[in-house]
Amino acid sequence: MNKKLWAPVLYLDFDGVLHPDGTPALDEGLQLLNSPELFQWLPLLSGLLENFPSVLIIVSSDWARLFDDANLVRLLGPLGPRFVGVVESTGSTRAQAVLRDAARRGLGSCWLSLDDSPSVADQEKTDLRFVGCPPATGVADPRVQVRLTQRLAHLVSKGSC
Repeated sequence: MNKKLWAPVLYLDFDGVLHPDGTPALDEGLQLLNSPELFQWLPLLSGLLENFPSVLIIVSSDWARLFDDANLVRLLGPLGPRFVGVVESTGSTRAQAVLRDAARRGLGSCWLSLDDSPSVADQEKTDLRFVGCPPATGVADPRVQVRLTQRLAHLVSKGSC
């Protein structure tokens, strides 16, 4: 996607955010497993985002290397219509890749990143656009839900996106 986005963006990781990190996802043939654990917290995130209908999603997960856009939309379920792309930049850490991607897209400060990567947790200490998740509880962690909701409210209220 090369067009300028005029809406707030949520960079979204999957593992450690929408289900516990380490949840088996693929079988030996690299086919998605039918597991109730996969994406078990997607309804929680969907509920949190209901109050922020303008927020779009860019997938920052390694899943973007395994699945094409149509399948990522399907995996996002009720959040699928918000999908606008995947992280196309690289970096030595997830936080750096997101920063480069946001700069490449000209997003300014109109974005947040929700991820369990240690680099995101480190970056969150100085940059509130990053929301770190514990890998075992992801967005199901009440502290993550509070931080994400507060930061989304601030992002949307700025009116500059």
